[in-house]
Amino acid sequence: MRNITLLIVVIFTLLSCKNQENTQSIDKHIDKTPTVEIPQFAKSGLDSIVAKVATTNGCRMTASIKGPNTKAYYSGFDGRTNETISTFNELYEIGSCTKMFTATSIFQLIENKKLKLDDYLTSFLPNQSLYKDLLTIDGKTYIDSVKIINLLNHTSGLPEYFLEDEEKVVELYSDPSEVFTPERLINMAKSNPDQNVFIPGTKFTYCNTNYTLLGMIIEKLSKQSYQEYIQNNILNPLELKDTYFGSQYPLAKRPQGHYKDKVTLTPFTLAGSAGEILSTLDDMRTFITAWNKGKLFEDPNTLNTIKNDYFNSMVLNVIYYGAGVTNIMEQSLGHGGQTFGYGSYVGTIISNDYTFSFSIDDATVSSWYPAIETTALLNKIK
Repeated sequence: MRNITLLIVVIFTLLSCKNQENTQSIDKHIDKTPTVEIPQFAKSGLDSIVAKVATTNGCRMTASIKGPNTKAYYSGFDGRTNETISTFNELYEIGSCTKMFTATSIFQLIENKKLKLDDYLTSFLPNQSLYKDLLTIDGKTYIDSVKIINLLNHTSGLPEYFLEDEEKVVELYSDPSEVFTPERLINMAKSNPDQNVFIPGTKFTYCNTNYTLLGMIIEKLSKQSYQEYIQNNILNPLELKDTYFGSQYPLAKRPQGHYKDKVTLTPFTLAGSAGEILSTLDDMRTFITAWNKGKLFEDPNTLNTIKNDYFNSMVLNVIYYGAGVTNIMEQSLGHGGQTFGYGSYVGTIISNDYTFSFSIDDATVSSWYPAIETTALLNKIK
């Protein structure tokens, strides 16, 4: 969810210094009956990655890996208490991993002939007052040039609504009951002093405003709320019974994440369709497995497009971003999440269909380092 303008610096600093309306259920048991063991080197390697992240950063990290024909393996360590974790069904904020749910929904609507990738944003949300001054460069407005694909792969040129100063964001939005509508978030983007706008299609810049607008499009075309659409077309079919919308989850039961070792509870509506979902390690692996096998789409060409087209470089030769999915080193597909309390990642290995998910309970700890390391580790399994 958070702005990742400094992604390159974060990744290489870490690498160097801290060496489920569809009422029919899709079969949740997508993988075959376990017949083989996860190699010991992969288990040990995951343990090492988890322990390193947790102890180096004084945080709590849990992770899970699974092959197509294996049982799941779990690893966890609490760097605050120096204790091994043995419980792995806890909820965590998945942050921008929510974007995979949002992008999946858009592609489902494309399959249902509701829209196309080359359609323009303003064709579906023709709100001149909403867009006034949102994307103006040298006195010329470019909002009419923004296409659906530009929103999906962050090439729209739209401004971010989050300030780059994360500590300021945590300070400003510390009331978890505060409500942010999509319109309010877009107005925040208009007034953001840290704007980095550009002509649509000419650059890549990760921007949560894109997915706020995609959420609005989902509501407009499906005639359901964003949450209802995701529930009916993804959560229910996949039987993701431990996945929730933060804006609808009881505040008293909310998991506690941290920012610089302090508990933070920013409003989930500050993220919405860009990052409001809560889930568990198992549910996230179930989601990415179903996604990877095309269980959420009717046409095989849909998934082929998502997996292979519309990618732009985030970090040269390391990370690429496509239509709601990241590609790490041409070895894994998935998405990372960063709220103001958690870091997370969910991925699937291209060569062998192994899946992984993890949660880190401190927002200042980058999820990219363990995602890269876990990708490299699981890619060694033949």
